[in-house]
Amino acid sequence: MNVPSGEQCLEILKNNGTPSNIIEHCKTVARVAGKIADKLIERGKNVNKGLVIAGALLHDIERDKDNHVIRGAKLVKKLGYPDVARVISKHTLYNLKNNEPKTIEEKIVFYADKRAKNDKIVSLEERYKDIKERYKVNLNLEMEFTKKIEKELLG
Repeated sequence: MNVPSGEQCLEILKNNGTPSNIIEHCKTVARVAGKIADKLIERGKNVNKGLVIAGALLHDIERDKDNHVIRGAKLVKKLGYPDVARVISKHTLYNLKNNEPKTIEEKIVFYADKRAKNDKIVSLEERYKDIKERYKVNLNLEMEFTKKIEKELLG
């Protein structure tokens, strides 16, 4: 499995021209995801923390473009990181059918993204309220799904 380091991920974001506010959001998601991975590893779960961190750091690499999830996953796969691309491809359910995260790493990144509003760690309720107001979309079903993942990951 080929997974870039945290430093390599930041370099990839910079070289891609990803805006600094998005990079700060990705760093926050990576902090949340890393803490969750550590807790699960302490409990004896098999988690690839490197994959979690890389997926979290790169999940919004194409955030400022249309279809950012698909475009980001394609870009990261093209760079030689297909496993990271798979994690990226699973970080939202919006407008993507049958896209639920299945692996523990996918679930961690999906959940961590829902706890980061810009560069702040917030509740799920605050994050989904922000998404609804900013993008004028109803994500009630995604929020319910996220609560199930929260329970699975954090108990």
